[in-house]
Amino acid sequence: MAWEEPADYEPRPDLKNYLESLGPKMNTPEFDMVVYWQWVHRSLPQYKRTPEKAWADLRMTPEHAQLAFERRIVPEEIYDLAVARAEGGAMVG
Repeated sequence: MAWEEPADYEPRPDLKNYLESLGPKMNTPEFDMVVYWQWVHRSLPQYKRTPEKAWADLRMTPEHAQLAFERRIVPEEIYDLAVARAEGGAMVG
């Protein structure tokens, strides 16, 4: 079954707190999003990445992107990039 973009996607209301307090298992959508969040929102200035750079470096799989949407853990700032990945887009950005 083909994946469809969510018509009215909104991240979970507690997304910031959720991603900052979660200790996810490796190789899960949650782990990917925690790493992304740390790079963009929690890193020291010399290690901070732009959302686009963090997303490209993350190399999330299309399957993880789809599950991240289902679990409402995709930040709005990378919505378009995550949709492209969930649709099977290249892992370059």
